[in-house]
Amino acid sequence: MNPVKNIDILIKKASDKNNDIYQRTYFANKADSIILKTNNDLVTNDKYIKLANVFFELGNKNKYHSIANQLYKKSKFINNNKGISESTYCIANYFYVSTEYDSAFFYFKKSENAFIYNNDKVTAAFIKNLRANILTFKKDYVGAEKLSVEALKIAKENKYDLLIYNCYLTLGNSLTGLNNYEKAIEYYKKAIEKTNDLKKDPQYLNLKTQPYNYIADVYQKNLEYKKSITIVNQILQFDNFKKNDIAMYCYLTNTISYSKFKLGDKSSLNQFKEILKIGDSIDNIPIQITTKTNIGEYYLTQHDTFKAIDYLKDAQKIAHKNNIFEDELKILKLLEQANPNLLNFYSDRYIKLNDSLQDVERATRDKFARIEFETDEITNQKEIVSKENNLLNKRIWIISVFGLLSLLVIVLWFMNKSQKAKTRELLLKQEQQKANEAIYQLMIDQQQQMEEGKNIEKQRISLELHDGVMGKLSAVRLNLYAALYKENLIENEVFSKQIDEIQEVEKEIRTIAHDLSSKLFSDNANFIGIVKELFTKIENHSQIHFTLEVSEAVNWDLINNSIKINLYRILQEALQNIEKYANAKNVCLTMSLIESNEINIVISDDGIGFDTNKKSNGIGIKNMKARIVELNGKFNIKSELHQGTEINLTIPF
Repeated sequence: MNPVKNIDILIKKASDKNNDIYQRTYFANKADSIILKTNNDLVTNDKYIKLANVFFELGNKNKYHSIANQLYKKSKFINNNKGISESTYCIANYFYVSTEYDSAFFYFKKSENAFIYNNDKVTAAFIKNLRANILTFKKDYVGAEKLSVEALKIAKENKYDLLIYNCYLTLGNSLTGLNNYEKAIEYYKKAIEKTNDLKKDPQYLNLKTQPYNYIADVYQKNLEYKKSITIVNQILQFDNFKKNDIAMYCYLTNTISYSKFKLGDKSSLNQFKEILKIGDSIDNIPIQITTKTNIGEYYLTQHDTFKAIDYLKDAQKIAHKNNIFEDELKILKLLEQANPNLLNFYSDRYIKLNDSLQDVERATRDKFARIEFETDEITNQKEIVSKENNLLNKRIWIISVFGLLSLLVIVLWFMNKSQKAKTRELLLKQEQQKANEAIYQLMIDQQQQMEEGKNIEKQRISLELHDGVMGKLSAVRLNLYAALYKENLIENEVFSKQIDEIQEVEKEIRTIAHDLSSKLFSDNANFIGIVKELFTKIENHSQIHFTLEVSEAVNWDLINNSIKINLYRILQEALQNIEKYANAKNVCLTMSLIESNEINIVISDDGIGFDTNKKSNGIGIKNMKARIVELNGKFNIKSELHQGTEINLTIPF
């Protein structure tokens, strides 16, 4: 199967949620393996992105990052801006979910610029808002607000409801960070209103819940605990979170419990402990830190400092281990109150951590500003280079057009001149053709005279050999025989043998003379009869049975003597080889017409066969091949040990 088509099938199976996670992982890994072995040019961008997203869904974020990185390197090498935009987005998303915000911000900026270059301003705006979210995490609320407003403008122009919703949330979070709670709630309410246009989104429930949750947090920050409880109770009506989303249930219940605690409701302690038990069971660190901090703060208000310190120290340890420094700052403040004896110790740690976080925030803001500047500078340089390339291309195009027009004029002039020359040449050729025809007729006449001369010379040599040389040789033999007889040496073995040798020479001369005088393959000769005679000669002194099958479609009168002579010699050589080496009992010869001007000859036997791969020292097969080449034919031989041999000839005529 085509490897590219196979990749599509495997990705489809890996994406099918009806398959279990092990099957999906197997299909995804198989597709990844084929991509690594396949020519990069054959694998399109969408296949990389689809497979990367499958691994992201399966929770294998390292594979997600690896495949996105492959696409990025490939796209960068061939300067494919679409591939760069898609791959850098995936790489940024990997760092985003891994909370490596510096790297996420860098690749989101590269992806945003690439989408702008591709004239996809909407996707670029979506990414711009993600960069704004990162700035809120790093407490650069002003920078986040600026980016989100820019993204919101494009989202509204293009009626992109989901992006409008996300921008409202980001603006709300930025304003919350700037302690502008009233304006923040205004944007959160706009996000709630926008969810009416997002009911078909598969994440609709989560989208609807988020802004309410943020409003509840704002009310808590503003010490409006009753309003916070009211909002969370509204959220709890949306779904059975305890059954369907236990983590969200814990967050919401924590918010209600903390607000109740602040309002003096002591039942909140049992709710905190219930939430902590769930947080421990699902190993959710943020829930554990928040709940233990809330319990510590509760015991602190009840003046149970031992229990307060125990819970707060545990929360501080977890927060510090997981780099959740915002929560650690809050816990250190509470520990100062819980343990006045160590006030200086906790106060010092608080100041150092707070100063350190501020330094990091300033450095991060500077770093993000530098990333923004450097990335934009690179983009501007690319645009300048692109404009220069376009200008150069235009110049090349103009020069090319002018050059082609000049070339066309030259070609037309040359064609005109060439046509006149061809006309003169044609007239000369016609005259030469007439002269050639006359010369050709003279050559034919001369050839006929030469052939007649050859035949006369053959006849003369034949007569000389038969009547002259052979007659004299016979006389010498008879005289020698008479002399030996007279001297009683006729019984001598040496002399007798020499007389026999002379007689053999006579026979050979007689045969040569006979061959010269007879026209073996004259136009009137019966070729099939000659072949049958060849069979008969072999059958007379062997046990081989011959079968001859000749198609009536073959008209031997149309085949010239040269072909018939060579074919006869090939058959003669093949049959001699069968007689000598094959130990065959049956031989079959078929002759048929396969085209209007081609004959096919097949010689097969049931002998012992031979290994055609072994080199033979004999010249029989070489001679046969040489004759076939001379006739512009085809020669094929098939044989196996104990399976007989088949020779297949195709000869044009």
